[in-house]
Amino acid sequence: MLGILGAAVAAGTVAAAELTGVRTEDNATIIALRGDIEEGDADGTEALIKTANDDGRLVMAIRLDSPGGSLAGGIKLAELIRRAKLPTVVVSGARCASACFIVFAAGVEKFASFGAAIGVHGVSDRLGHQSAQTEAATLAMARIAGLFGVPPRIVGRMIVTRPDAIAWLSPDDLRSMGAIMTDRVEQPAPPVSASKPAGPARRWLVRAPHRADEP
Repeated sequence: MLGILGAAVAAGTVAAAELTGVRTEDNATIIALRGDIEEGDADGTEALIKTANDDGRLVMAIRLDSPGGSLAGGIKLAELIRRAKLPTVVVSGARCASACFIVFAAGVEKFASFGAAIGVHGVSDRLGHQSAQTEAATLAMARIAGLFGVPPRIVGRMIVTRPDAIAWLSPDDLRSMGAIMTDRVEQPAPPVSASKPAGPARRWLVRAPHRADEP
């Protein structure tokens, strides 16, 4: 599937996410991902999992705060999370949209704060343009979301929402895909209709996969 997406669109380089291992009070580890997702981030995450395990600590979850990035990188990271049976978490004040949504959906358990913003949209090329290739990539991405248990209603909104807009998901939307809502409502929920987010949106960046020798 990564090969199909990589062949669909060639996008420009984005900065890799910041990945850190946070030790909990009970000597476990939570991996925190912040920023743009890149294809090497799956390798970086796997290295953090190995480091924690070598130290005798379990990795309890991956915490996400990302506006998006490389779609191919997001899918590769999602596949790792599914293999490792890791929960995914989006805390209050964090955002998870675009490629990050696929990563969130892959969690064996999904936790989302009422104060988090989680959204979906379609694929564009590096210039923000849509084409037959980007439409094919959107459909391929939608199929992957379906395999991760994302219901047809959300998949449909992913397909019809323009790359320069985001369809923010409501708590009911998130529950419908198996997410557990956490915290009390601390702020108004993000708009459910497709609209431009506050600040710059990260489009789906679909790039040809490459082999990384280092995280």
